[in-house]
Order: sequence, then C-alpha cells, then structure tokens
Amino acid sequence: MDQQMSPWEFYERGLVLKQVRMFYPAIEDFQIAAGDTRYAEKAYVQLAMCLKAIGHDEEAIVAFRQAATAPMVSSVERCHILYQLGHTLESLGRDAESLEVYGCICNSDPEFLDVAQRIQHLRSGKNGRFSWTRGRWKAWMKDVTSRCQAVFLHDPTVLSQTGRWVGSHAEQPAGRRR
Repeated sequence: MDQQMSPWEFYERGLVLKQVRMFYPAIEDFQIAAGDTRYAEKAYVQLAMCLKAIGHDEEAIVAFRQAATAPMVSSVERCHILYQLGHTLESLGRDAESLEVYGCICNSDPEFLDVAQRIQHLRSGKNGRFSWTRGRWKAWMKDVTSRCQAVFLHDPTVLSQTGRWVGSHAEQPAGRRR
C-alpha cells in the first residue's frame, strides 16, 4: 500500500503518527514526503520535531536546516524555522551558532518574537539559559501595547468609554454584575 501513496498522503499519515507519538514511523513518512519539493519544507519541519521528541537533536538541526533552505519556503516560514533551529542550538549550548541564526532572523524581521532578547542574553555571556517564558511574555506585552496604542490613536474616545464602563461595573454589587 505504501508504494501507491502520494507524498502528500505520507505527510498526512506522518502527522497522525506524530500526534499519537509514534515518532519512528512518522519520521519514515516525513522523509518520503520531503522528497517532493512541494512538501519538503513542511515535511522537514515535522521530521525535525519528531527527532527532537526522541532526543536526536543533532539530526533535528540538520532537518531544520533542510527545511529553511527548501525551495518553496516563504520568508515568514523561514523565520519560524530558523527560530526553532536557533532554540535547538541554544539548548545544546551552541551559543555562537544560535547567535548567527538569530541574527539572520533579525535581518529579515527585527521584531520577530523574542529574538532581540535572546541575542542580547547570548551576547551578555550570562550563565544559564534564556527564560523562554520571560522572553515570550515581553514579546507578547510589546505586541499588546502596540495594538492598544494603535486603537487609541485611531479612536481616542475608546479610553473614556472604557473608563465609563469600568466605573459603572465597579458601582454594582458583586452578585449583580453581568
């Protein structure tokens, strides 16, 4: 039956196998799917994730690099792939390589996730790994702040309307709020 399956079907089956944590057969399916340039990028990313899940980080690095250089990958997808590659390198203590990868992301999109904070942390030479939650939290807060500023600049009455809504709810007894 496997000989009659298309690369897309191998990819889809690989996703199902990965979902149920059957990583070894999933890896085989993703390797087959990666042979087709239309699915290479996605298949290599999933292959890398499976390899990481079973502790084969060095092989995952190779798969992430193959995904990042696949012919059909967009610049946004490349940033996400490189981010995963940089994170994997960083987790292995390969700081110089992760700095190089994060630098490539920064050249493409200086505001990408927490890359600027990761670069700063790695350049500082501080002992200990970068706190993923701290970096993601800062990136998320920066995004929320910029979106709020955009709303308030677009419609300055939003703030006064929000204040009136909060004030009216604060005056109601706790049991009667809607």
